Amino acid sequence: MSATHSEDRPIRVILPARLPELTPAVARGLLAILTELTEVSVLNGPAEEEP
Repeated sequence: MSATHSEDRPIRVILPARLPELTPAVARGLLAILTELTEVSVLNGPAEEEP
């Protein structure tokens, strides 16, 4: 596909009227996917304080 041809076609985005409700299990799954896709280290708990 050439760059000229791709500019001719409009992009159509269909959005729902309202956001879907997520159960806690689905929210945890999505968070796990996002965590795997990022390179940011995630803490498992509060940071330990040094004495």
